[in-house]
Amino acid sequence: MLLYYLIALSLGIEGGYSQPAVGFNNLDPGNVFVIFVGRDLGITNIAFSLETAFYHGKNLGYSFNTAGIRFGFYRSDWRFSPAVGFGTDYVSRAMNKNNETSFAFNYHVGLLINFHINRLRIYPKFYYEGITDFKKQAGFIGVNLGLDYEM
Repeated sequence: MLLYYLIALSLGIEGGYSQPAVGFNNLDPGNVFVIFVGRDLGITNIAFSLETAFYHGKNLGYSFNTAGIRFGFYRSDWRFSPAVGFGTDYVSRAMNKNNETSFAFNYHVGLLINFHINRLRIYPKFYYEGITDFKKQAGFIGVNLGLDYEM
């Protein structure tokens, strides 16, 4: 039983759509992809994830991309669950042949609607995601569809 408790993880993926809401007025909506490993601690579930997002600008030569590591909290056994998380992103912006890269702090607050089929959990996630370098900030409103399998 102790061995099961030590290795009882859940693996999942999310894919979705994100719309710039604060800051980036020159970006079109983008795509988001997440891979995560989660763990049920009884009180809450925790997740360690790798996330990437791609946005193109209204100007065809402009693009904005993020890739980051996140740490989040949610409840998989509640039908409606809050989801919060934070982490760091590697941000790159490109305008034609000019590039700019930096690190930024990322946070998100959202809502999951959980549906269970045995060990498989399917959920839509509605969220606000903020990104900041502690001088300026921007935000995105998004929706992801996730699949999570509990081992």
